[in-house]
Amino acid sequence: MKQLKTGVLLGACLLASMALAPYVGAKITPTAQLQAALGNDEETFTFAGQCPNGENYRLVSYEKDVSGVRQSFYDYEGPAGKGKVSTNASPKTMSVRVCRQLAEIINQNYWE
Repeated sequence: MKQLKTGVLLGACLLASMALAPYVGAKITPTAQLQAALGNDEETFTFAGQCPNGENYRLVSYEKDVSGVRQSFYDYEGPAGKGKVSTNASPKTMSVRVCRQLAEIINQNYWE
């Protein structure tokens, strides 16, 4: 008898949740007027965060025309120091480098 009552209660809860499910979800309305156009037209990106040791870092990624060739640059500041470097490394890779105090951060074409 107790199992029957539990089964009926479980069934009633299931039916109630199915009946109320459409009203629980978030209402999504079109807001095209409020959204800015997304594109790949930015030239400068700033990344800031906290290193595992608790110190802060900051990276500014940008491209620059050098002798007719577009090259990637980072201005960096963090535990490794402060400076500017030319590299195609990803922001994640650069953040790891900048967070190491004794890291040697060099240009991608250091022989030039």
